Amino acid sequence: MRAGIIVLALCLAALPAAAQPSQPLYEIKKEQVQKDGQTHDRIYLTRRPDAQGKPTLYVSVQFTIVRPDGQLADDVNADELVVEEDHQRVRDVAVQRPSALDRLTVVLAIDISGSMAEHGKMEQAKQAANRFLDRLQGRADCGLILFDHELRVRKPPAGQPQQFASNRELLRQFIRKAEPGGGTAYLDATAEALAMLRGIKGRKAVVLLTDGVDLNSQHTASQVAHLAQEAGVPIYTVGVGEPGKNEPVTTVLVLDHSDSMRDPAEAGSRLSKIKALHRAAARFIDLMRPGARTTLLPFNHILEVPKPFSTDKSALKRRIQQLTPSGGTLLYDATYEAIETLEAARPEGKKAVVVLTDGVDESPGSRHRVSEVIQRAREVGIPLHMLGFGQAGDLDEGVMQQLASATGGTYHHARNEQFLFEIFENLSIQLHDDGIDEAALRKLADESGGHYFHARDLAQLRFIYEGLADELQTTYTVTFPSLRQDYDGTSRDIHISVWRKGAQVSTVLQEGYNVPGVVVPEMEPGVYLTLLATLGGLLAVPAVFRRFARSAS
Repeated sequence: MRAGIIVLALCLAALPAAAQPSQPLYEIKKEQVQKDGQTHDRIYLTRRPDAQGKPTLYVSVQFTIVRPDGQLADDVNADELVVEEDHQRVRDVAVQRPSALDRLTVVLAIDISGSMAEHGKMEQAKQAANRFLDRLQGRADCGLILFDHELRVRKPPAGQPQQFASNRELLRQFIRKAEPGGGTAYLDATAEALAMLRGIKGRKAVVLLTDGVDLNSQHTASQVAHLAQEAGVPIYTVGVGEPGKNEPVTTVLVLDHSDSMRDPAEAGSRLSKIKALHRAAARFIDLMRPGARTTLLPFNHILEVPKPFSTDKSALKRRIQQLTPSGGTLLYDATYEAIETLEAARPEGKKAVVVLTDGVDESPGSRHRVSEVIQRAREVGIPLHMLGFGQAGDLDEGVMQQLASATGGTYHHARNEQFLFEIFENLSIQLHDDGIDEAALRKLADESGGHYFHARDLAQLRFIYEGLADELQTTYTVTFPSLRQDYDGTSRDIHISVWRKGAQVSTVLQEGYNVPGVVVPEMEPGVYLTLLATLGGLLAVPAVFRRFARSAS
């Protein structure tokens, strides 16, 4: 009897413990990002075509899964994640998970354009890229693209695990040897990075770094974002430096085609100076920012009448190719006329006159003197960028330097065709590339499920890249078409949890988002009819007063 009582007491004592739920195997934690000085959960909305081409609202949520010991988990399978929107199960869910079974493959695309030489940006970018490679786990694969206005290095991921380590060392060598120069074509570089990842299984990403505006790519931002969506590859964009002001840019190209331009620039060259000018001036046109305008003022002993300012690059380059050598040189008059042409247009934003000559102002020469040219340029605030082409003894370098320095411009001496090409290229970059194109970088990131990071302070680069390496290897991403496709201005709730064998084994991640739109409030019919009757009564008041006035008279 006593033994039975003891057993019963032990059973009753055990009931409360059995009733309590066991500790969850996992905790689902929000991932957050700093944006505009505020902390935001990593939940993103994109509108893109579904498999049938229908425009669809997609929702992406990023989070980490943590074990009770604090270690990040990578063993939760895609089919174990349950996603609910407004308490309804979402069935069509795409999951990216940081699993040893789902190998991570990343392509780094790094800008090595000429502007990266400023303020130590190139060196900081190299250090950041190396820190990224340091943080990648041994099972992660990586490729590399180094680009300016062309793709200078294309090194695809190794593909075979036994080659990961040696391939990563090769990437470090390419990064170490990188030298800045040229323009910027990050959209083409990103498209190439996406092509490198085609057919690779597991988790994939592109990490793009740039400090400027894309002036060279054949691809548009919309095209690249679409390619990323089709491939299911997020693009993480890093903008270095200050955001661009997107100022309008208006220039006049003053091009000498006097008879001496038929000669080569230096002894032994087979290329005439006029042919070198055709190639170099066309490069200036190619690098013009979208919306930038220019016109040509060709001259010898006659000044041609400039055509209206144009954004048509093809037409401008055709006109450059038509220049042939003949006659003398009216350098000062041509420069003065370019200043007047630019001032008459009264353009907003940045403006400049670019002058190329291979000689001196000939006797009897121009009607305007050097002092007049300088005075007029300073009056209207137009810098003169003077380019001398050929042997130093054939140029009046002192006068050209005076014209440039007195007006806030620059002087350059090109002794051969390659120098001339580089001078025109760098000058166009200087005039047209004024900072980060944040709108394009955000578009690439937001529409592909990645993130945009702004590194105004170069010291931030290392930490951004370290954080990216960690995120790509520890963060889960779920993407699904919203169950409510209406843009009705309402909020929606999201619940995410882990289930195994019919039981929930994690905490619940609770998220929410708002959809833009016009909210139409519901209204009781009686209230609606009352308001309608009141409105009708107010509209009838003027007619009543008119009738009363007629009867009184």
